Amino acid sequence: MKLKSIYIIFILVSIICPPYFLNTAFAAEKEITDINVVLGKEEISVSAKLLDGLNKQVEEAIKNGIQKDIIYSAILKKKRSAWFDEDVVSKEVKYTIKYDVLKKQYTLITRGNGNKEKITQNYDEIKAAVSRMENTAVSPKKALELDEEYYISIKVEIKDTKLPFFLDYFLFFIPFSDINTSWYDSPVFKLEKVNEK
Repeated sequence: MKLKSIYIIFILVSIICPPYFLNTAFAAEKEITDINVVLGKEEISVSAKLLDGLNKQVEEAIKNGIQKDIIYSAILKKKRSAWFDEDVVSKEVKYTIKYDVLKKQYTLITRGNGNKEKITQNYDEIKAAVSRMENTAVSPKKALELDEEYYISIKVEIKDTKLPFFLDYFLFFIPFSDINTSWYDSPVFKLEKVNEK
């Protein structure tokens, strides 16, 4: 009986709010490009670009006042020939976009790469900012072992910060994402010993 009730609720909500289900089930994966790793003096940093992440559907939702999170996840991995590659450390950068429909202005909150807040009326400025993971420190350089091979895997998820109340209440077990990319890998790199003269 309980399963039947849940099924009926699921069907009713899918009829009332089909865009949520369509966005989740059929949203195409977006490509991540320009993954660049820099071995600095003390840190390993990475940059990457998300192509077509903020599509028309996402843009319309934001302009209708729906708050969105854009989450970049990065994992430093150590290559191993005889087993699965080892996860060394992970890093997350989250952008949150809010739109005030009365003031007609956007607020962009950045967490994980320095906590920042930016207010603007220019959507293209917001779009450009969240379409990149820029010079983000992933790990101390001392985490690398000499002559071992490493790479950084990156993925991006775009989702509602919080669902409408009735969806959140009834469908807590279903993840809703506009975009949820595959993992994309940087070129392999390694820490090499510097011969001192």
